[in-house]
Amino acid sequence: MRFRFLLVLVLMFSVVAVAVLWGQGLRSQAALREQVLQQSEQRSLHLADAMAGQVGSVFSAMDLVLHDLRQRWVDTPERFSPVADDLLKALPAGFVSHVLVVNAQGHLVFNSLGKGEGLFIGDRAFFRDISNGVDRMVIGAPVLGRVTEHWQFAVGRPILREGRFAGAIFMMVPTDALAQRLAALHLSAMDVVALVQDDGTHLARSRDNAVAMGQRVEATRPFMVDTALGKGSYRAVCSLDQVSRTYGWFRLPVGGAVMLVGLADESVLGPLEPALHRGQLFTTLMSLLLLAGGATIAGLLWSVERGRQAVGASEVRLKEAQHMARVGNWDLDVASGRLLWSDEVFRIFDLSPGEGSPTLDTFLQMVHPEDSERVRDALRAVCSVRHTVQLEHRLLLPSGAIKHVRVMALNVFEGDRSVHSKGTIQDITETRRAELALQQLNEELEKRVSERTREMAVLNRELDTFSYSVSHDLRTPLRAIDGFASLLAEQSDRLSDEGRVFLHKIQESTRRMGELITDLLSLAHHGRAPVRHEKVNLSELARGLAAELERGESTRQIEWAIEDDLLVEADPTLMRVVLQNLLGNACKYTGREPRARISLSRSEAADGLQTFCVRDNGAGFDMAYASQLFQPFKRLHGRNEFEGTGVGLATVQRVVQRHGGKVSAEGVVGQGAAFYFSLPKEAPEAAPQSTW
Repeated sequence: MRFRFLLVLVLMFSVVAVAVLWGQGLRSQAALREQVLQQSEQRSLHLADAMAGQVGSVFSAMDLVLHDLRQRWVDTPERFSPVADDLLKALPAGFVSHVLVVNAQGHLVFNSLGKGEGLFIGDRAFFRDISNGVDRMVIGAPVLGRVTEHWQFAVGRPILREGRFAGAIFMMVPTDALAQRLAALHLSAMDVVALVQDDGTHLARSRDNAVAMGQRVEATRPFMVDTALGKGSYRAVCSLDQVSRTYGWFRLPVGGAVMLVGLADESVLGPLEPALHRGQLFTTLMSLLLLAGGATIAGLLWSVERGRQAVGASEVRLKEAQHMARVGNWDLDVASGRLLWSDEVFRIFDLSPGEGSPTLDTFLQMVHPEDSERVRDALRAVCSVRHTVQLEHRLLLPSGAIKHVRVMALNVFEGDRSVHSKGTIQDITETRRAELALQQLNEELEKRVSERTREMAVLNRELDTFSYSVSHDLRTPLRAIDGFASLLAEQSDRLSDEGRVFLHKIQESTRRMGELITDLLSLAHHGRAPVRHEKVNLSELARGLAAELERGESTRQIEWAIEDDLLVEADPTLMRVVLQNLLGNACKYTGREPRARISLSRSEAADGLQTFCVRDNGAGFDMAYASQLFQPFKRLHGRNEFEGTGVGLATVQRVVQRHGGKVSAEGVVGQGAAFYFSLPKEAPEAAPQSTW
């Protein structure tokens, strides 16, 4: 029994140890993969920054050449061809295939290839973009050349004469040449470097360039969602080759194009997979040994430690890659006072790299006077701590410019003595400006919200007072008039024929006034009732209302056509009010048709809205008066033709607007009418306020 107990105890311990071992191993591998992917985001961003700098400098040089070409064309067009050839030599070989000059009518008047003169290219998008007369460099989308029959895109500037558009000059860039330049960045076979326009159109791609021509990246990419962003990173599956990658992107300052560097998950995680497989095999062996005798746990810990050391080595490589970012690093020998700066620090201080010998005094002299004492206190304090210290302050440069920088420092100690200090300095001027602008905007928004809240409170009180007056003060005398008229009607035999006519008109006017009051209160209620969003089937709702209308019109023949599965996110009660008014109007205004036809269908979907249409073959209306349809108490037909108060369509408009949609109508007299209402595909975060 004792042996069995010990055996069971060992087996249980082994099983628990194996479970813990496998769980820890899988978590470590997942964490390691995630950490490597996060590091790849930084690496791709740094690579995109570097490539953007190279390509951006080429575009800047092209812009300078365009300025020269344009001036030479205006001055001496007859000697333009040799001049153009000489100026193009300043650009990288093969980067520009040829130069075009186009007149204001869109006809080709010069082609450095000597082909296609007189050809009309005014229909090209890049010509339309530049013909607005704004003097700026335009980068067009790639097109298949009519003369060269190769994919290329145009980089050009307008030719202006006395401020008017007189034509344009373009340099045509073969996308293959740019793709080869992008491919010069040595990455793995699955990685990709691409240059796209700000609308997502591919200009060039290091892999499958021909396939990418005419294609756009998804509109959900960060640089398309927020065009104010200058750089960033994201992970996505490429729509062209279905490869999952980590992308770093950087927006070029000239032309607005975006440089993308995508590191494939396979290439990033590939070097890690052999180690992960070895770890799994080792864990399996350890598990077998634990089940046999529970003896080699120390070896597993040693394997985990090796994994942690590999992660540490990856972090060191990541720090080395930070030299490609716009963050400078410095190194200070505390004993000798010798200070070393990277080239980026010189740039931040508006100095040429290597200009003078950097010293701590040089740095302190450039600190803004208002921040000088705080920075000196921080420097004294940093010498006594063993953790990283971060400080943000301003620089006052010799040119008078003010910059905001973030300094990070870490001391290296020998015993209790600080012997070395190193860190980074980052230019955060634009970030600080954006923060201040955002703070000011938030303050203005808070002020506007406060003012609007006060206005709405006053408006609601006035509306409550008005509703009370209508409900009580107006209905009371109206009921008295109706009561006395009813008493007179009981004694109508004492009245003359003319008196009975007058009495009938009093009763009819009283009923009419009551309807107006009821509709007015209904309009106010639907304009203020809270909106509760849920899934609503308009098809089922409309069929129920159609059945009710048919029961009230038993002598008529109505043909209903209601489309299936018209689903929306809306308030079911308010949607019933919308359909009740629209279908009720359609039923009323087809009352004189021998065979009435009424339909409800989905019309279209655009801009996040889906549109529905209620159509009939009834009396219709004159489109000249369409603007009055949705105004309260405005009617396009007389009461002797069709009954009503003119509030129903106003109620429909209020309800649809509160859901974030809009209404419209079309009609022809005697041929029917169509009423459209649009609703968001998804429920808005907050319902729009009533515009009563």
